[in-house]
Amino acid sequence: MLAQYIGGGFGGKATLQLECVAAVELARVTGKPVRVVLERREELTTGGLRPAQEIELALATDRDGYLQGVTARAFADAGCGVGSNSTVLLRLMYANAPKDIADWDVVNHAPPGKPFRGPGGPPVFWALEQAVDVAAERLKLDPILLRKRFDPNPARNRLYDWALSLRTWRERQPAQSDRGRYRRGMGLAVGGWFYFVQPSARLQIDAGPDGIVASTACQDIGNGTRTVIAETVASVLGIAPADVKVQIGDSSLVPGPMTGGSRTTASLVPAAIMAAEQLRDELLERAEQLLGVKGVAVPGGVRHPRGVVTWQQLLAGSPPLRFVGTRKRDQGGYFLPPIADIAPGRYVAGSLQIIEVEVDTRLGRIRVLRSHTGIAAGHIVAPALARNQALGGVIQGIGYALYEERRLDPKTGALLTGGLEDYRIPGIGDIGELDVHFVEDGYERVNGRSVGLAELVTLAPAAAIGNAVAHATGFRPRELPLRPDRVLQGLRG
Repeated sequence: MLAQYIGGGFGGKATLQLECVAAVELARVTGKPVRVVLERREELTTGGLRPAQEIELALATDRDGYLQGVTARAFADAGCGVGSNSTVLLRLMYANAPKDIADWDVVNHAPPGKPFRGPGGPPVFWALEQAVDVAAERLKLDPILLRKRFDPNPARNRLYDWALSLRTWRERQPAQSDRGRYRRGMGLAVGGWFYFVQPSARLQIDAGPDGIVASTACQDIGNGTRTVIAETVASVLGIAPADVKVQIGDSSLVPGPMTGGSRTTASLVPAAIMAAEQLRDELLERAEQLLGVKGVAVPGGVRHPRGVVTWQQLLAGSPPLRFVGTRKRDQGGYFLPPIADIAPGRYVAGSLQIIEVEVDTRLGRIRVLRSHTGIAAGHIVAPALARNQALGGVIQGIGYALYEERRLDPKTGALLTGGLEDYRIPGIGDIGELDVHFVEDGYERVNGRSVGLAELVTLAPAAAIGNAVAHATGFRPRELPLRPDRVLQGLRG
């Protein structure tokens, strides 16, 4: 099977639908490529959706502000499907506190829900992180310091220290400082996400006079797989990423990870490092045979007493070489044994979101002014791509909080918001100034020191906006999206 370019997936392409099965069978019968294309309404109807959730959540602290427990019940609208999850993610947060949690699927006649970038995450963090802010208000504590008191997670604690150092946070005004029509507020929320790896993941390197080719049977759906592979191999050899040709999207190649569940980078980087190191060591031996001296690997080649011989020079006279790298277990193993070729890692990545908003109390409109996003996901292999992933996740979170709403006819289940004139998504004027900061410390026991961040970055923005609205106006929102009519109703009590 060939799948060179797929387009954005965000989890919605993680499962096989009848349309895809039909396309495969038609291709087999005709011997020709078959493409499935959905119109906009079809995409919004059957292409997958994040299930709606109704969450009842409470937390308790002692008088000193230490968390004593969390209880939550979630009821999810998964349509004619099951498998919604949200409260289980509370296990990743404030881990020392006991938790009483339950998820329920409410099955109905609507299209089935699908995983969508952090399945179950934005709804449950919307509930949890606003509850933490309410606790901070009642205890009269800084919301960051209260979370530090709650939270043993080392990744998020590094982000708390970063956030406390921000001038934006240090100069935060007291709640409800503005009294005019336009009121500004600043909210904070944090998130946590596990990472998966695919133990069967392999990466093959073929090298010879024609250059270096890295290959694996995975996909690139906008997450930058090609760049991650090229930069990882190039960093081991000390060459330019452009000097590494990457081949993916072909099922005849060595097994690669599915692009989903924040597992691609965490699975492929260690395999790429292993294969590149095998190539480097082999070329070191060939240099010794060729030059008669023992050289030392340096960026771009081998240094010896008479100078430097490049990898290209060594490969020019070399027979074809092939090495396959694997994704070995992390130190200490995985959180659970691999099931269906997927294993959850032991370490929880962290995100922190600060968002400043302006609320128009006459029209009920909320405008995002600026945001600071902190990410603790280990070593960032491709900083430019990682920053784009983070920006995209924050923008999706803003859309989830303020604009996007899928509405069905309550009697027939027919989709009422079937076009972009009805289903609003944020534009460039809706997102404000965006800042991203990476904390790369930690994760020394993870192979490659990299874990996924694609889902992590979209968890906290909605909750941060909710906390910002409450900070600005005193109105504590409970329902998403924050439409103007809901804001006005809340402001009027």
